Amino acid sequence: MDKRHLATPLAAGRAVFLMLWLLALGCTAPEAIATEPSNEAANRIHFSITSGRDVANDWVTAVVGTTAEDADAAGAADTVNRTMAWALEKVRAEASVKSKSGGYNTYPVHDKGRIRRWRAHQDLIIESADVDAVTKLVGVLQARVQLQSFQFSVARKTREAVEGELVSEALAAFKARAELIRQGIAARSYAIDDLHLDTHGGGGPRPMRMRAMAAEAAPAPPAVEGGSSRVQVTARGSIILE
Repeated sequence: MDKRHLATPLAAGRAVFLMLWLLALGCTAPEAIATEPSNEAANRIHFSITSGRDVANDWVTAVVGTTAEDADAAGAADTVNRTMAWALEKVRAEASVKSKSGGYNTYPVHDKGRIRRWRAHQDLIIESADVDAVTKLVGVLQARVQLQSFQFSVARKTREAVEGELVSEALAAFKARAELIRQGIAARSYAIDDLHLDTHGGGGPRPMRMRAMAAEAAPAPPAVEGGSSRVQVTARGSIILE
């Protein structure tokens, strides 16, 4: 008898048996997994700790702009360009001040469905850690441009240095809270399951506080107060009690 004819039915039988066994296992395994309690999940505790500090604002950002109108777009743009070139010359004379161009728009002004004139506008952004230099410069620029905004914030280097200190504080506080939880539940020990650090605050600008200024022929520098911003670091995560 040819052995090949015997091997084929036996192999087919084994394959069918294996398939049926796998199907049975596939039907019952999810139930077992769903009903079996997870000790790890039951012993996992989630919480967060925030460390913060009020930091003096040491960075100032001023935005000045100029607007012009003319019968044609080229005329309006030319007036704006000349005024902004004058402003940039004044800014570049201050070594401690940085500047960059803001928005530039040229658009028609309509009246009764027709274009009557053209209007152009450009902003100039001035930044520095030297508040006195910026305020004096703004006073000079206001002779020909308009002050759009004047805002304080924490400088990036200052914020990063403070955040580094707050990270250490937040981590120490997270571990102290974890130990307090372990003691309260009378667990033998704990293990940190996951941990995330979030930093926020300090980067957003704050509007200036203006004091009353007497009207004069030449604008005086703005009177401002820097104030402070809140810098925070949050440690959030979970621990597993054992």
